[in-house]
Amino acid sequence: MEIYIKMVDKVNYFIRFLLAALLMIMTVLILYQVIVRFSSSYIDVVLPRWTEEIARYSMIWLVLLGASLAVRYSALIGMEAIAERLNQKAQRVLRGITLVISMAFFLIMIIYGFEMLGHVTNQLSPGAKLSMAIPYTAIPVGGLFMLINSIAVFIETLKGDLSREFFKGGE
Repeated sequence: MEIYIKMVDKVNYFIRFLLAALLMIMTVLILYQVIVRFSSSYIDVVLPRWTEEIARYSMIWLVLLGASLAVRYSALIGMEAIAERLNQKAQRVLRGITLVISMAFFLIMIIYGFEMLGHVTNQLSPGAKLSMAIPYTAIPVGGLFMLINSIAVFIETLKGDLSREFFKGGE
């Protein structure tokens, strides 16, 4: 169990760098769009359509991979009003039930995400001419990482460890 948790934390450490790279790509492309749009009012410049598409696809990946880290560090929005009124044991039971329901949802994301890939693989994006499989792959991959992280949280919940800090993992 400890080996699994350490492995998940190492994968999450890598995901953090991937998220930083995606955020940087998205920021540079959007900044480029803004600069070109301001300068196009003075000069006749055509804004490449692919910049907006790549920024959008980067954001899709950023959200789904970032959600997997949020699952791991319990940073997702939740209703804490009920849990705060319960004793420690009841909180663990409630958290376990919530995690099992979440894991079922993540499995559905993975299964139907791969099914959707079969429908969009041959489609190309209009601007960048990329396969639409690239943005759609984020659904099953994000679901997989969310499932992996929720299993790690479930293991820690069973052990009684309910504390997890976002900036601590990966060391």
